[in-house]
Amino acid sequence: MKETFLSARWENLVMINYEVNPEVLKPFIPNGVELDTYNNKTYVSLVGFMFKQTRLFKFPIPLFGTFEEINLRFYVKREERDIIKRGVVFINETVPYKLVAWLANKLYKEHYTAIPTKNLIVNTQAEKK
Repeated sequence: MKETFLSARWENLVMINYEVNPEVLKPFIPNGVELDTYNNKTYVSLVGFMFKQTRLFKFPIPLFGTFEEINLRFYVKREERDIIKRGVVFINETVPYKLVAWLANKLYKEHYTAIPTKNLIVNTQAEKK
């Protein structure tokens, strides 16, 4: 049985979708896929969330276990024998730590950028007394 290399929880996720001109995304489309649309419109998504309880091989990562991630993505599809397979292409993924960005870029060939980030999470569903 293969051991999990990286695990984490995604919490407090927010996703904002924007309709875009498909021409803007053409330079980012990988070979073998095409843009996926919704109601004949092309969208990009800006997604922000908290990466929590991050672990390498089940071991917690001191100082890097919880951090924000923000990514910009769009959607693609490929048809294989009358089956449509859908996927996501990341244009950019942003985290606050240079080490995390460097590792993701080297290990996963991602497009991570490291810049300072901060967040404020307000629970509007708190019970009223």
